[in-house]
Amino acid sequence: MPRIKDPNKPKRNIWKDPSPYGTYTGEAGNPEQWAQAFGFVKMSREQALKFVNSIDEALEILGLIKGATEELIKKAMRRLAIANHPDKGGNADKFNRIMAAYTLLSDK
Repeated sequence: MPRIKDPNKPKRNIWKDPSPYGTYTGEAGNPEQWAQAFGFVKMSREQALKFVNSIDEALEILGLIKGATEELIKKAMRRLAIANHPDKGGNADKFNRIMAAYTLLSDK
């Protein structure tokens, strides 16, 4: 059965009027606020070095060879992150190592 429109309800312009449901209108915030809200901020190089010791080890974790392009690094990280994500039943330590390897290789 199709929904019947209420003729008394005013039509809302979604481009001009922000929705009262879930629209964030505040500032972007700083990394500490993001960490508090979502529990994750991109790892710094120093944090990544706690999980991965060298660039060679990072390449090995992602299954890449030296000279891999930025695109290949990103694809490998996404593929492994999806397979090993803790919310999907993966190992949290392995996931952290994958993210650390990506951080080290993407910051070359």
